[in-house]
Amino acid sequence: MLADTPETRELSPADALEAALDWWREAGVEDDYSNEATSWLAEPEEKQAVASPKPKKPPEEPKQTPLERAFEGTAGEAAIGAGDGALPASLENFREWWMSEKSLHHAGPEQRLPPRGVAGAKLMVLVPEPVDGESEALLSGAPGRFLEAILGAMGIAPHEAYLASALPAPLSLPDWDRLAERGLADVTRHHIALAAPHRVLAFGRSLAPLFNVAPEMAREPAVVTAGDNTLPLLLAPELAELARSAPRRRNFWNRWLEWTA
Repeated sequence: MLADTPETRELSPADALEAALDWWREAGVEDDYSNEATSWLAEPEEKQAVASPKPKKPPEEPKQTPLERAFEGTAGEAAIGAGDGALPASLENFREWWMSEKSLHHAGPEQRLPPRGVAGAKLMVLVPEPVDGESEALLSGAPGRFLEAILGAMGIAPHEAYLASALPAPLSLPDWDRLAERGLADVTRHHIALAAPHRVLAFGRSLAPLFNVAPEMAREPAVVTAGDNTLPLLLAPELAELARSAPRRRNFWNRWLEWTA
């Protein structure tokens, strides 16, 4: 029986690996290369993250449109003044009522401006609304100075004019037809009756519904029945329109001269 020789002896796996490495070293190969990238770092274990539930948004309140904001405080209101029987009987009481009556305007007393003047004035000047609600004057700044110049040219002193507005505070996009139907026309005529002027000059032809004047007749001299009196009425363009247009100022002055002739 032949003894095992190095050529016939079966190598263990470890010896076979070592022999293979020795063979490669003798061949001059010391490194092992591969076209495939190998990661030498252990892959981190993925944690099973539990996503927290997203917070629910509170339901959004419906936003007002610009038109809805403009008519805020006017839609669905009751009648203005509640009839002639409930209106103040004196000019002094009317001014107090004007500053507090809720049916007239949604603004509070601090945002309203009272009429200015005494009863029996030569001329009652009516404008749609105060120009500056933050001023103590019904017409302040340029509109006030412009009106003073007009009255001076007419020969009317400040104390001879009764200055009032159709509304106690500014209102965005007032619907004068609707306001007249709700009772503002009655309030305006009652105000004129208490003030008892010789004439009424309204700056703003949009105020025609308050005097029951048809739009096509707003450029013609009219009359207003106030209590037991019927007074001459003239509807003119608004002060802002007259201030920026020389032709309109000239036309207004000619109409004024004809009206007072």
